[in-house]
Amino acid sequence: MPKSKRAQKVSLTRTQKKGRDRKASIIDEVRECCDSYSSVYAFDADNMRNAALKDVRAKLAGSRLFFGRTKLLTAALGRSPSEEYRDGLSQVADALAGGEAGLIFTNETLDTVERVLDETQVSEFARSGTEATEDVKLPAGALSQFPHNQESYLRKLGLPTKLDNGVITLLADHFVCRGGMSLDADQAKLLQLLGIKMALFKLSLRCRWDAQGSFQTFG
Repeated sequence: MPKSKRAQKVSLTRTQKKGRDRKASIIDEVRECCDSYSSVYAFDADNMRNAALKDVRAKLAGSRLFFGRTKLLTAALGRSPSEEYRDGLSQVADALAGGEAGLIFTNETLDTVERVLDETQVSEFARSGTEATEDVKLPAGALSQFPHNQESYLRKLGLPTKLDNGVITLLADHFVCRGGMSLDADQAKLLQLLGIKMALFKLSLRCRWDAQGSFQTFG
């Protein structure tokens, strides 16, 4: 009888080697980009969303964008002047520290890169931990925008509701959130259900390095 594939053992050394190979591949890709493109920018991200980042990639077609894995990107560039892949790249590596960050390798001008980042800013639904930008208060009465079968879910999210002739009814005025306060998971979900967006996806440049070795930081 042939052996079941489910019974086969997978060596951990094999999976670890695959992980190391992938890391080495990323380092090689980053260094190839250092040689192939005229400029590299370090950027940080506010309210990262994959769909919004995809739009940035599309508008910078022909460029390469790396996001996350900042320790790996730092290693590829070089953490210090003695380790840097090319003169000045350790300054770019330093700029990756703190928050969500990434690299853009491009032959586009600074004006073009800045324009694309401005154009791709987009409002998004806030997540837990985001600071509310305004007060949101629901008045007592019918919540006719919700189907009746969501009543128990709305109560679970903290709304004082009941069904009245098949219509979800809010029993008293209710503040979903107050401006300046950090949203919890239930508040963030309620704002999403209400269609209220309080976050802004935005990429901001931290610095620029070019193939001639010049380095520029941004506010």
